[in-house]
Amino acid sequence: MKLKITLVLLVAFVFSASAQFNPEAPWMESLNIKSKASNTPLKFQEIIDAFDTYWESRDPNVKGSGYKPFKRWENYWQYFVKPDGTLPTTKELYNRGLALENYKNANQNQLVDDSNWVPIGPFSHTPTGSWSPGQGRVNVVVKDPVNPNTYYAGAPAGGFWKSTDAGTSWLTTTDNLEQIGVSGIAVTGSTIYIATGDDDGGDTRSIGVMKSVDGGLTFLPTGLNPNNFPNIDSMNDIYINPNNTDMLWVATNKGILKTIDAGLSWNVATGTNGLNVRDIKIKPNDPSVIYAVSSNRFYKSTNSGDTFNILMSGLPSGGVSRYVLDVTPANPNVVYLLSATNASSFGAIYKSSNSGNTFSTVADEANNGDIFQSTQSWYDLAFAVSDTNENQVFVGVLNIWRGTIGASPNSSNFTQINNWSSPNGAAYTLSLIHISEPTR
Repeated sequence: MKLKITLVLLVAFVFSASAQFNPEAPWMESLNIKSKASNTPLKFQEIIDAFDTYWESRDPNVKGSGYKPFKRWENYWQYFVKPDGTLPTTKELYNRGLALENYKNANQNQLVDDSNWVPIGPFSHTPTGSWSPGQGRVNVVVKDPVNPNTYYAGAPAGGFWKSTDAGTSWLTTTDNLEQIGVSGIAVTGSTIYIATGDDDGGDTRSIGVMKSVDGGLTFLPTGLNPNNFPNIDSMNDIYINPNNTDMLWVATNKGILKTIDAGLSWNVATGTNGLNVRDIKIKPNDPSVIYAVSSNRFYKSTNSGDTFNILMSGLPSGGVSRYVLDVTPANPNVVYLLSATNASSFGAIYKSSNSGNTFSTVADEANNGDIFQSTQSWYDLAFAVSDTNENQVFVGVLNIWRGTIGASPNSSNFTQINNWSSPNGAAYTLSLIHISEPTR
């Protein structure tokens, strides 16, 4: 009995502790500056106090304001604060997870699970009125490059999932990893890489890139793990070079990391060290060119991700709190950026037709309206360009908008194609849209 109780406590701690809240949230700016200047971790109560101060003059009842995601985070993680007032570090969590695994292996003959948990539902729901049902967030969906009926999905606090029947049913194999958040997936043959953690809300902290060589049945750590890179708390997009499957890139809160030996060793790309990289994309048909964005800068590499340079021609010098980007095989030279303002509302859409060397503004709020309908873009912001039409884009924050892009903002137009509060609609989505264009 004692062994069973100890195991339960270890599981609760390892799978529950989390990173600080999203550092891009507007109330986190002054705290991050203070933490960086003093080289000390933030305390849980400092984050709470900053949040409370921010909301003193704002209405938390506005849909898409960003109030609820934080309160969920606060309510859960208050029970895991350390005696010094901080949250556990990535390395602490990772090594506790490894200790748990060793403990289970050493005592497996004495550990008996007689909890007999069984699901009792609800297994389906029938929405009524304007009620908006939601089963939880999904951060990434990837279609298998060979089998069109196989899909992979990553939940920021719910693990890696696989479907082999075009999405009718799903299975997960990651419940026993040191943590089960997934924000990026890359696939080549039976080899699958997952970028772990929650890059938007901090619901789970990254334990690096994990690798499976059996189609996702089992996962093992790569060289990108908290013992080798203890300062990496989050990561998102991960890509495999289609011409060299031993080469991969992953975007993290401490830069873009690259491997040339299938994950055994990793190096930070020159020009991105310490940079919170929010999004990366590979130029279609040319993996020597990689694009990346931080919160307010655009970067480009022309040497397969060894070095990155800032390119800002046609982009604003300030007033941007977040960028996301996308490319399209319809025109490999096209790059789009979608921006949020410092108030986390819709800023503009910028288009480049020369591989990111120069940009022009093709949409903005003054000419095209508020297609965000929200000030929560620091938390959820999705953007995609059609694979077959370089001038068709999709934007999602609260609802999804389809845009037809012209040469200037007054020649572009947008149409709302769903409503978050109409769950019976054919195009219904939850009002927290996180998924951008999946890996092509």
